[in-house]
Amino acid sequence: MSFGITIIINEDGTIEIRNNKSIHRAKGKNLIELPCDYTVIDVETTGLDPSYDEIIEIGAIKVRNNEINSQFSSLVKPSRPIDEFIENLTGITNEMLKNAPSIKEVLPQFIDFINDDILLGHNIHFDINFLYDNLDFYLDYKLSNNFIDLMRLTRKVYPNLENHKLVTIAEFLNINIENHHRSLADCLTTHKCYQVLARQFNYDSKLLKSLWRTHISKSLDLRNITAETNNFNTDHPLYNKYCVFTGKLEKLTRKEAAQLVVNLGGKCQNNITKQTNFLIVGNFDYCSNIKGGKSSKLKKAEKLILQGQDLQILSENTFYDLVLNNE
Repeated sequence: MSFGITIIINEDGTIEIRNNKSIHRAKGKNLIELPCDYTVIDVETTGLDPSYDEIIEIGAIKVRNNEINSQFSSLVKPSRPIDEFIENLTGITNEMLKNAPSIKEVLPQFIDFINDDILLGHNIHFDINFLYDNLDFYLDYKLSNNFIDLMRLTRKVYPNLENHKLVTIAEFLNINIENHHRSLADCLTTHKCYQVLARQFNYDSKLLKSLWRTHISKSLDLRNITAETNNFNTDHPLYNKYCVFTGKLEKLTRKEAAQLVVNLGGKCQNNITKQTNFLIVGNFDYCSNIKGGKSSKLKKAEKLILQGQDLQILSENTFYDLVLNNE
């Protein structure tokens, strides 16, 4: 879902208004498969939220019979200058973007390139959400390609990694990384990591799926996570507050996110109670048992809010803003 209104002021003074009120993304299926033909995608953006951040680069690599067939890459001129953090993170500068084509010019080329391919990406929901919203807004086009998330696969196949960032996965698989946070380079790294993983299973999707059926993970009790510091900011909004998580987080594991909470003096719970102050909502697309678009935790939280409980529901990105901007 996307919410709210986004106002974009173009350089020529024209104004674009995006009405994002309760837009449901009718995305394709999240596959557990090991195809030999697919297209890798990656986008670089000005931030984390498709409701108001913009795409500044799109990259894609078409793969046929496990070999790179062709490539697509384009910078995208945003409606306003990018900040220093994004320049340092991506290496993309405002000077580089000055004469880049607009998103409305790039999107049709991108769609022609990917056609109806299965899409592969690392944390691909992030990329698809940005692309879906922009394609819907500018072209009235619904991005419905089925997709494979490398991060999802590696979390299951390599569960003992410290984290499942693309850099960590590549280092674990002895894959050299160049130009990280540039779209085409990240596509290439994702392709190489996927190929190593797929060869482990001899490209046998049934064998991969058996891991989902047979792997039994120990449930994580968030109440047992302890703070790594005793130096708390008692003015922080999370200090001495009870937090619960639901859905699959896209940037951190649930344990890592819970550690952020307790390091700020907060407390984590496994389920919603009358003590709960914050419910942090991740991505339900990973959760096959979700019915009606809402988890049982989210439904209970909404019920308690209607009953007058002081409980706030936060998106994953809003949670990170709360953590980082109030330290």
